[in-house]
Amino acid sequence: MVKPSPTVNLLLSDLATTAPLPETGRNVFIEVPDSYVTDERFELAGVEGLAIQRLITLAHNAASLKVVWQAAAARRLLDSPSVHPLAAVALCLNNAEHTLAADAQLPQSAFEHARKKLLGHQLATDMFSDRQALICLDFERPSLPPDLYEPSTRRLRSEADFESLVDDLVYSQHSAGFKAGRLSKLRMVLAVILRELLENTDDHAKTGFDGSVLKPNSIRGLLVKRILETRRLPSRAATDLPPVPCLEFTIFDSGIGYYNSYRRQLLRGQARGDPVVIGDLQADAVRRFELGPDVAVETEYAIVLKCLERHSENAIPDSRPGHRGMGLYEVLRALKMMQGMLEVRTGRIHGYRSFLEGELRVQLEPQTSETRPGMPKASLLDVDRKMLKYPAPRDLVRGSVVRVVVPLA
Repeated sequence: MVKPSPTVNLLLSDLATTAPLPETGRNVFIEVPDSYVTDERFELAGVEGLAIQRLITLAHNAASLKVVWQAAAARRLLDSPSVHPLAAVALCLNNAEHTLAADAQLPQSAFEHARKKLLGHQLATDMFSDRQALICLDFERPSLPPDLYEPSTRRLRSEADFESLVDDLVYSQHSAGFKAGRLSKLRMVLAVILRELLENTDDHAKTGFDGSVLKPNSIRGLLVKRILETRRLPSRAATDLPPVPCLEFTIFDSGIGYYNSYRRQLLRGQARGDPVVIGDLQADAVRRFELGPDVAVETEYAIVLKCLERHSENAIPDSRPGHRGMGLYEVLRALKMMQGMLEVRTGRIHGYRSFLEGELRVQLEPQTSETRPGMPKASLLDVDRKMLKYPAPRDLVRGSVVRVVVPLA
């Protein structure tokens, strides 16, 4: 019997699907076809962040990785890498070999020029493209975008700076249907959400389980995208209800994920200097096993919720000032007010909560609650089976992706 080839051949656009990734230890050959630049799948909401996570997972598990760029795709993508996020992340993989097709008529130095252009990108608030990306590299020639980090200190910018960034991004969306009156309701909350999610990657997604700098491919990033969300009001004709213009913010990282990050803290006996408090049975399972088949998905889900609830119920004491940090409850409460949406993909969990117009309002506290009448419960629903309280297990992926959608009108 002929043994199967150890090399797996893929198109970069294949990562926009949910097909199983190649098994660990394979040689992977990825082609960036000319058709990539017109592939309509990348116009869909939420697709690109998940595709990036699959690419990072593939690159982490591959024995070797070679990317071949076809001529038209290379000219287009290497000229404007920041508006093609999946291709941009592929360009930044430090364990990948990049080559050009024979008819590309571009020098090999085009890759390095494109990387420099990408890493020097600053957000265009008028959004000449429907999407753009900021990329953080933390290993081998670290690079931090000045929109997110103060260049002199290399620390994450202040909440005031993030408020200004949100102002610029939202105010410039008049042509997309933005109503100026919404800004006062969302600017501060959205700025805090974005900053806290990025700070989470800064604290937990740059190092491995042993605390050393991640390698290969320590990559984090922010994607900003203009999307249209279909209204979900079945009682009215679709012709009466044009889609709602929204801004989509996606924060991704290549870290060890929520569960293993929590496990790392548990084994060290601390979380930001204070004892970690979780149930005895969960603690025993988390101490014994890294994330994998030995860990029940119910345990992983409980740990993901504990990570997201960090600042809401004092489940994990936090010595930082009280105004810093937003737990899952506060994020959901803010998104309910803004009629927005949250989606989280980490490990085997893919959960979401939506308060978009017309969505079913489930997992809310009863109106008889003494403290939180009508407010969201701190939980996630399954992204496909939307009434399922506990997300069903998915294929194991690397890092985390958090997507926030905010209507502009």
